[in-house]
Amino acid sequence: MSTYLIDGGSHIDRPLSNLAIKAFDGGNEAGMVGQLLFPPVQVGKQSDSYYTIDKGYWLRVPDTSRAPKTPSKVAEWAVSSDRYFARNWAQRTDYAMETITNADEAIRVRESSAMFITELLMRDKELRIANMVSSVSNVGSGVVLAGNAKWGDPGSDPISDVKSGMAFIRQNTGLMANTLILDYDTAAVLRDLAVLRDYVKYTQGPTPNGALSEAQLGNIFGVPNVWVSQGIYNKAAEGATPVVKNIWGNVAILAHVRPPNGIRTATAGLSFRWQPEGFPAPMVVERYPHPDPSVKAEYVDAQYFQDEKIVARDLIYTITDTL
Repeated sequence: MSTYLIDGGSHIDRPLSNLAIKAFDGGNEAGMVGQLLFPPVQVGKQSDSYYTIDKGYWLRVPDTSRAPKTPSKVAEWAVSSDRYFARNWAQRTDYAMETITNADEAIRVRESSAMFITELLMRDKELRIANMVSSVSNVGSGVVLAGNAKWGDPGSDPISDVKSGMAFIRQNTGLMANTLILDYDTAAVLRDLAVLRDYVKYTQGPTPNGALSEAQLGNIFGVPNVWVSQGIYNKAAEGATPVVKNIWGNVAILAHVRPPNGIRTATAGLSFRWQPEGFPAPMVVERYPHPDPSVKAEYVDAQYFQDEKIVARDLIYTITDTL
């Protein structure tokens, strides 16, 4: 296992860092969808400005006719700016050196510890993004469902609700929503909703167990990508009786998402990720001994620098309280 010595006897452990990066960027493999919605883009500075083109200028159709011996008309355009700050997010854990009896055991203990703290960081990042886009006031528009409009009610109309969101994004940006994020419970209800099963009964046919697949939900709603969040978290304070909740609550998030092309791309949100000098990777895992030698323990510490931002509010439409 190769390591890299840094100040204070701490080591950046490249194999563990690679393990953490794979887990951290695993996205939907771990039931996390936040990073799929806000894809990471590498930035050269911890803090800087970014610019967005005013949609009024971008969508306007100018007079492009040109008379002989006259220059082309000038297309005016305007930009607005915002800033990101890639904050340092970090977590550590420790273990007794007595648990490491040989080289193989050391690898297992260190890998398990690295995965534990990486999953904590993943869950925290997922919750930050979910809280951001689940609030209608933060995005372009949306609706809070109530009464028999909730999708578990036989009288609800999820197709109409989603179409309203699709129309909002198209009318305000000229782009189509290509992504629908559902929390696990909302997806489970939609898979078995009679009105949706009837919609595909004579055309596509349901899946063998009678429930609709994600692909079928996408076909019904006209959205190429349907991502289902499986993330849960304990909302209770440390030491209190666990209160386990969906990270995403009960929501349906419509968005237009594209892989980042630098920071010049038409997408709902981005994760501005900064890699400081001395970091061999965007996320590093360090291990170092407890400062008191008599404790005979070792720490494993994972950290990264990132800021998640909504960069185009009108490319997100949020439906909350779906159940």
